[in-house]
Amino acid sequence: MRTVMALMIAVAAVAWTSQSFAQPEVDVTLDASPTEARVGEMMRLEVRVRAKGGSIEQLQLDDLQKYPELEIVSHQTLRPMQFSFGFGSGVEVESSLAHVYVLRPTAAGEYAFSPAVAKVDGKTYRSQALTLVVRPGAGIGGAPGLATPTPDDQGETELSGARFDDRAFLRTVVEPTEAYVGQQINVTVYLYTRLRLGPQSVVPGKPSMDGFWVYDDPISSLQAQTATVRGARYQVYALHRTVAFPQRAGDLTIGAPNVTFDVGGMSFFDAPQRVEREGVPVNVAVKPLPTPVPTNAVVGKYDIEMWLDRATVTTGDAVTLRVDASGVGNVQDLRIDLPPMVGVRALQPAIRDQQRLTGGKLSGTRSWEWILIAEAPGEHVVPPVAIHYFDPEIEQYGSATAPSVSFTASGVSRPSQPAIEPVSQSEPEGATFGPFSLYSALRRGETPVRSRDWFGWVLAFPPLAFGLFVFAMSLARRRERQSSTTGAVQRKLIRSAQRALESDDPRAFYDRIVSSITHSLDARLGEPVGGLPHAELRSRLAGAGFDDDLVERIINELEGADFARFAASGVNTDEMERCLQRTAAIVERVQRAKGSA
Repeated sequence: MRTVMALMIAVAAVAWTSQSFAQPEVDVTLDASPTEARVGEMMRLEVRVRAKGGSIEQLQLDDLQKYPELEIVSHQTLRPMQFSFGFGSGVEVESSLAHVYVLRPTAAGEYAFSPAVAKVDGKTYRSQALTLVVRPGAGIGGAPGLATPTPDDQGETELSGARFDDRAFLRTVVEPTEAYVGQQINVTVYLYTRLRLGPQSVVPGKPSMDGFWVYDDPISSLQAQTATVRGARYQVYALHRTVAFPQRAGDLTIGAPNVTFDVGGMSFFDAPQRVEREGVPVNVAVKPLPTPVPTNAVVGKYDIEMWLDRATVTTGDAVTLRVDASGVGNVQDLRIDLPPMVGVRALQPAIRDQQRLTGGKLSGTRSWEWILIAEAPGEHVVPPVAIHYFDPEIEQYGSATAPSVSFTASGVSRPSQPAIEPVSQSEPEGATFGPFSLYSALRRGETPVRSRDWFGWVLAFPPLAFGLFVFAMSLARRRERQSSTTGAVQRKLIRSAQRALESDDPRAFYDRIVSSITHSLDARLGEPVGGLPHAELRSRLAGAGFDDDLVERIINELEGADFARFAASGVNTDEMERCLQRTAAIVERVQRAKGSA
């Protein structure tokens, strides 16, 4: 019996010893599902090592870093472990390590992976090789407005406006590269990349555009398209889009753009890498417009309209003339000169622009509004207004004309009345007193009032009160005389204008401004000038010896006030404050001027 037990122990010991010194069972696999897909479709790549009886030290798949076209959407690491108990075999441990990647291919092609490498108990084990096939995506095209390069017979691509790089580069596309002065040029900067960039990290730098008038078309978000360059597929992002209008003839240069962005690592825990790229400058040949060039000719194609807000008006009142010019081109280049009209004074126009970018073409409308003041009765005709333009598509000049319009003024112009009438002076009425009664005959037995101590003070009080009354009346008359002077009237007018400014009443404000200036001129020249047309007032002031600078300031301020009173649009508060300061300075200069009637 003892012999049998010893034999069994020996057998178990041999089995245990053989188990301890046996080689671990290791299996390394590299699989993908599916192994063929289209661009943009998800692929699951799994590399795994299983080991029985050994310790897993490492598992690597180095080739994944070779293919930035395979964007890693997610990465997961798995470490399951199993234990089994068998009679005569002891405890058996089975462990595994797996890396699972979800990939999204961004470019077509074949991606060959070398075997994955695992290390268990200091020994190296390898998987089988694997090849992924990515087909072109359905309906893939170039980015809107992008001239997608086409490979030639050798698979090479000639790129203009770019310095090629096999990882990422910038390209500036200019259309056209030869244009006339004022003709629209489309400029777009693209980023070509094979790197897994983070769109939120992209910081583009605009190219310099000296000699151009620029209208930007902002890009709110980056949209990726694909293009083939030299046999490789690139993700293409439009970074900057603008339309430019050359302002002079000759060779102009669009500067080199630049961009910085982050490239993500192979896993969530990898630190991003900062990448910088700079493009190349692009030259544009700008030609002058063909001669002879019409007056104020612009580049584009336009229509024009003109109308009045009413057909009849009282002499001295105003009408609004509006002209709208609409079309394709840079409307800010448009200029219109309104010809002079007899009996009509035209104030400086208010100009408004509306621009829009549609279908890659900049178009818009420029509006002018003139305030026309009828200074004489009768029918007043606004002559036709024309715009001359050069159409670069057909390389010919054209014009658009708005027919004449007219309005009628009735009544006779009358000089304007002062805003504040002078204060009339009046003499105060004299005070009267009755006779004094010194004593009463009914009380002769008592001490006479005249003998009392306080009687002298009583007698002194009436003349003292009378003197004080006369002094107060003289002060009142002096204040009245002072308040009726030109300076006092000016101060009242300025205070009234200040109150109108604080209450946001532009019409009342500019009424006080006109009254303040005309009142100072009335006092200085000795005659009313409020009803004079500005041309006649200019001559009158020059003839009276006023210097040219003061005359120009007076006329400009009166015209500006007239415009603000008659214009339909609002008036800026800051401009009203500056106008008040200018008016105070003008009034002071008028009072000190050497001119005379």
